[in-house]
Amino acid sequence: MAVTISIGFCQTSSIITLKGMIVNATTGEAIPSASIRISKNNVTTISNEKGEFIFKISVENRGDSIHITHIGFDPVVITINKSDTGIRVIKLHEKLHVLADVVIMNPMDIIKKAISKIPDNYPSSPYLLHGFYRVYGTKERNIIDISEAVFDIYGENYVNKDKQLKLIKSRVDKDLTAFNGFDGLNFGAKPEGIFRDDLVSNAAQSDLLSEEGLNNHQFLFNGIVDYDGKQAYEIEFDQKDGLKKSLNKGKLFIDVSSLAFLEFDIQKSPKGLQFWELGFGQRLSLKLANIQLKLLGDSGRIMYQKFGNKYYLNEVNGTKLLHIKGGGKHFEINPLRMKAEFLITGIDTADFAAFKKGDVFGKTILIEGEAPEKNTDSTDQFWGNYNLIQATFNVDSVAKIIRAKNETLNYKRVLESRLSKYKSDKTTRIDSILSFYHRKDQFNGTALVKYQGNTIYERSFGYADKENNILNGPQTQFRIGSTSKQFTAMLIMQLVNENKLQVEDTVGKYIAGYKHGKVTIQQLLMHQSGIPNFTDVYFDKIVLKQYTMDELVQNFCSDPLEFEPGTQFIYSNSGFAVLADVIEKVTGKKYKDELKERIFDPLGMKQSYFGTVPHVASMAIGYINDQPEHIYPVENVAGAGGIVSTAEDLLLWNNALSAGTILPKDKTEELLKPRVEWKEYDAMYGYGWMIDKLQFNASKKHTVQYHPGTEFGFYDMLVRQPDKDIFIILLNNKSDFPRFDMTDLILNELN
Repeated sequence: MAVTISIGFCQTSSIITLKGMIVNATTGEAIPSASIRISKNNVTTISNEKGEFIFKISVENRGDSIHITHIGFDPVVITINKSDTGIRVIKLHEKLHVLADVVIMNPMDIIKKAISKIPDNYPSSPYLLHGFYRVYGTKERNIIDISEAVFDIYGENYVNKDKQLKLIKSRVDKDLTAFNGFDGLNFGAKPEGIFRDDLVSNAAQSDLLSEEGLNNHQFLFNGIVDYDGKQAYEIEFDQKDGLKKSLNKGKLFIDVSSLAFLEFDIQKSPKGLQFWELGFGQRLSLKLANIQLKLLGDSGRIMYQKFGNKYYLNEVNGTKLLHIKGGGKHFEINPLRMKAEFLITGIDTADFAAFKKGDVFGKTILIEGEAPEKNTDSTDQFWGNYNLIQATFNVDSVAKIIRAKNETLNYKRVLESRLSKYKSDKTTRIDSILSFYHRKDQFNGTALVKYQGNTIYERSFGYADKENNILNGPQTQFRIGSTSKQFTAMLIMQLVNENKLQVEDTVGKYIAGYKHGKVTIQQLLMHQSGIPNFTDVYFDKIVLKQYTMDELVQNFCSDPLEFEPGTQFIYSNSGFAVLADVIEKVTGKKYKDELKERIFDPLGMKQSYFGTVPHVASMAIGYINDQPEHIYPVENVAGAGGIVSTAEDLLLWNNALSAGTILPKDKTEELLKPRVEWKEYDAMYGYGWMIDKLQFNASKKHTVQYHPGTEFGFYDMLVRQPDKDIFIILLNNKSDFPRFDMTDLILNELN
């Protein structure tokens, strides 16, 4: 096996910029975290998750050697020449592994010796580190928060805690619409956190390497492995059983010859995750702001490099999964995926001094708080000659999208003012609303409005497929995400109507051997089962391959319950996946076939189906940050999502609900009956339906039933107001849009 690196060189008057991509020459897969370094002065960068990198070096380094390394491969050295103007291809060949003699060693002895050798292996004299970090958060694959910074770190010696950070430059953009306008949450880094990431420097205080930490973990010696040309001890660890603490699990690598720590692969142990909590001050701040936050997962890598005869921190990357919701501003993000990338881009050990007092950044101050409120410079303009980690996305495009979304917070107020002066009919005024949002690049799809028995508005906006210049139209098909849940609930109620099951039945009656068999069907319908949301925990797995219904339920919907069933409401896709499995067990048919035979065919919904089919011209492409959606097997969200439909088909669905066509009206009322409160949305939940309380002005006098949907670039809103025979469907294929504001404005016009 080999790795190919394609490098393009370009040069300014003082800087040579190298751009390239590192891929597996055999499979074509990207090779992340390859090191690209000038050893002479330790100027460093790494390849990103896509194998891409950008490397900025001084023209004074022309003629120097660039070392390209990756664990498991022989290093390659290239020389920067004047003639380097095109693409060079470099192959890294896999090391030939020679099996070491089998040895059995005490892992605790190795770790304690490595800790005692820290003063020898790490710098005992002053040093200066040049660093770059990027922190970004995603909600349903949309980037909603991003911050970047370059800085210097000064230390007297490696174990001295009086480190100093000097902030050189930073920038931040945050999508406030994801938090419903709430601006009290800030994400990013503080110097004390950056310093704490260095486990070796903080060994005595670490919850892994301190004396208490060592006592709280169990260690397993895995043997001696090749680590980037060195022999290294590989030691596995996990927190001990029975501890009511949130501690660690993972692996660490220690150099055999020097006993230097080389790498920590570390995560929060599942054994103690339920005991994780913020510090007292942070808990108090969140409580005062009426914010709830729960840690779903925390993992990362900490790596060290050798410069001269000493080791220094080199790279830290990590991912946190958070469930966060606000009762005051009524938002919920589950999960918020926060990713951090931190790289030491250079090391100095001479010709520098401690920072001046005014240059030292406060250890407990959030760096993002010092970033400019607005910065429209491009990435190249902003960072200039500073080295950074090449992003896996277009940072400038993301920042532009975030700023455009934040502007939408004022759009509703602007429109309300304008509409108050219009004297035209309802249809024209509704068109004014939708056209306004489309012009602002906030709505791209199809809208349909029914009022008092008649379709008074139907119009499509923008492209279904911009690469092929295909416009959205009445027959354009959209994935409707969680709006699919109401169809699953309908299938369940049809089976209830046929006396084939009862909502009070336990799941175990139909799915033999299921771990949570005592949960009832009604608890699943109302998100009161306590089964953790599998699309949060196993997202990375379900997008890679298709699973059977039984595999989904048994492997991904069987984690320990979050609460006693029936005692709380926590929205969970797992419950509706289990319902889809129940439907298959009761009927003996596939979930998708039951949808077709019981709903789509009887109602004439000819453009609607569940699952993955070959792309056709009528199917819209979902766009995330202006890029085509990630294709994945939607069968993995059966019951909770995965249905494709059109505005006109969904009108047929609404009409059938009103007329009792496929389910008697008394059973339909059971679907739509308010049953449990969903506080974050100021709504009640029925069976796959939300019944509004305070989101929409119309709800003060009328019953408004609705459900939003989200699925990889597709966002929608389906709304019913029965007393005036109102039906609104908004289907969008360009990421999120102000669907609650737009719905409220349209309902106001109709009422």
